[in-house]
Amino acid sequence: MTDGVNRDDGPLFGGRAWLPALLIVPMFLGFAFLGVQGGTVIGTLTLAAVVVWAIRANPEGPIEIAAPGEGVRGGVLVVLLAPIDDPPVAGVLAAITDPSRREAGEPLLLAPTRIGRLDRFFGDIEAARFESQRVLAVSVATLAAAGIEVEGRVGDDDVVLAAEDTLRTYAATEVVVFAPGEDDDGAIAKLERRLGIPLRRID
Repeated sequence: MTDGVNRDDGPLFGGRAWLPALLIVPMFLGFAFLGVQGGTVIGTLTLAAVVVWAIRANPEGPIEIAAPGEGVRGGVLVVLLAPIDDPPVAGVLAAITDPSRREAGEPLLLAPTRIGRLDRFFGDIEAARFESQRVLAVSVATLAAAGIEVEGRVGDDDVVLAAEDTLRTYAATEVVVFAPGEDDDGAIAKLERRLGIPLRRID
């Protein structure tokens, strides 16, 4: 169980104190052999490389999860990567969210905004948001028919970030991901690594 604090597991360079010194060498050689302009160009490129490396090397700490308390909703967080429109799937969720089998709580549906590459390129997110709203509406209706009353929200287009944002204010005891396909395996695995609570996937 996460203690609610995101931590870095080590220094920026992961204990490789020699790396910053090594990166200075190209800058020094640039100034020495190419003059001010050449050294400046090489220095700029080196700095950009350091920034990109630091971003990619930054360790990912555990996701912060809201602590149960008065006024804080909690229960099972259901991440929708597709609409739930199949009664058998609704039945599985009904069993998972049955309050008699776990701590009492209110299930919450989360539909990340699924932005396609072309939509992202052209900055068009309205269609993606509309689709996420449709995914929520269909899923809420299907679950209501199975006797499950739920609320839902639309989240970020990044699945992990959408869950992280939601869990800051929702005291989840478990995360269920509805993902009928294999396209999101990487995101689901990343989310599971950062969670301190159980995650199960439903196809």
